[in-house]
Amino acid sequence: MKNTLWLYKDSYQIEIREKEAHPPQVAVYLYKAEEEIKSIVLTGGGSVSSLWEKSVLLDGDRLLITCGNEVYCLLLPTIKVCWHTQVDMATCFQIVAYQEDYITHGEVEISRLNKQGEILWQFSGKDIFVSPIERTPAFKTTSQGIDLVDFNYEEYHIDYEGKIIR
Repeated sequence: MKNTLWLYKDSYQIEIREKEAHPPQVAVYLYKAEEEIKSIVLTGGGSVSSLWEKSVLLDGDRLLITCGNEVYCLLLPTIKVCWHTQVDMATCFQIVAYQEDYITHGEVEISRLNKQGEILWQFSGKDIFVSPIERTPAFKTTSQGIDLVDFNYEEYHIDYEGKIIR
C-alpha cells in the first residue's frame, strides 16, 4: 500500500488507500465503531498519480475520489458508485467544489463537472499542467477564475466557464 487518507462523516470513519497497481486502484473502507462494514475497490484508467488530500472531496453525502484519469462519486454511507467519469487523458490530480459543480485538475485538462458527473467543459494548454518547480502552483482557484501554469511556465487564466480571461 502507498498513501492512506482518513475522513470522518457522522458516526462513520472512511479509510481511502492507494493500491500499488496498474491500472490505478483506490480501496475505500467504511467503518462504524472501528469495525469495517463495507469496502469497494475503484479502478481507473490512464496513469497512476499519488493519493493526497486534494484527491478526495467530501460533499454532503457524496464522496468524490480521483483515481487515475477518472473521478468516482460514491454515495455515503452505502459507498455505492453513483457515477464515474474520465476527466483527463492521462491522470487527475485533484478535485474542488465550485458552486453546484466540481472542477478537476488533470495533467492535460482542466474539467468542470456537474453533480451528475457530466463534463460541462474542458480546457487544455500547450503543455501539461504540472509545474516544474514546487513553489509555483500549476492550479489555483481564485474569485475571478482559475490560474494555471504549464510545464513550460506558460500561464493561463480562465474563468469558471473555461474561457481565457487574460
